[in-house]
Amino acid sequence: MTKYFLHGGMAGVPCESNDKYYKEILGSVSGPAKILLTYFAVEKERWAGLAGEHENKFEARADGREIGFQIASADPGEFAKQVEWCDVVYIRGGSTPMLQTQLEKVPDLQRLFESKVVAGSSAGALVFMKYYYDQDHDKILAGLDFLHAKMIAHYLSTGEYAATSGRDKLEMLEGYAEKLPVYAVKETEFVVVDIHD
Repeated sequence: MTKYFLHGGMAGVPCESNDKYYKEILGSVSGPAKILLTYFAVEKERWAGLAGEHENKFEARADGREIGFQIASADPGEFAKQVEWCDVVYIRGGSTPMLQTQLEKVPDLQRLFESKVVAGSSAGALVFMKYYYDQDHDKILAGLDFLHAKMIAHYLSTGEYAATSGRDKLEMLEGYAEKLPVYAVKETEFVVVDIHD
């Protein structure tokens, strides 16, 4: 079974729901956890700093469990080997099109994800949908379609995405193309989708 954690964005904000997010990701893996930190949605010069932040977030909720980390390689072949190594693929948000362009370079990625925990925040969740609403471009885009559904992140945001996260955008997404399940996920909140491989 592949388990997808779809986070609505702002996963770095200290709060109870984000605490639960990291704990549930770790709780989905038995024994020592191997986590692949994936930052393809942001510029490469930020990766090392972000990795330090995320390692701290996971270790603070590990209750003494051993955790191994790797930063995902931009080389598709190396990334595929890293996915085979890990238990959890953690994908930070940023630019969904940028992330998707990189993931599309990896042959047979959906099969590689089978039986893994895939945890994505904002762009890191949107990319797996058939269709998603992209706040940065104010339009609906097609994702990888690993989850045959639609999604809007940052739903009902009062922050940066306040103007592009309201009910009108959700209705636009719901009415777009074919009828599919729709995930409207608020910031700091998440939903879990289990796929039986």
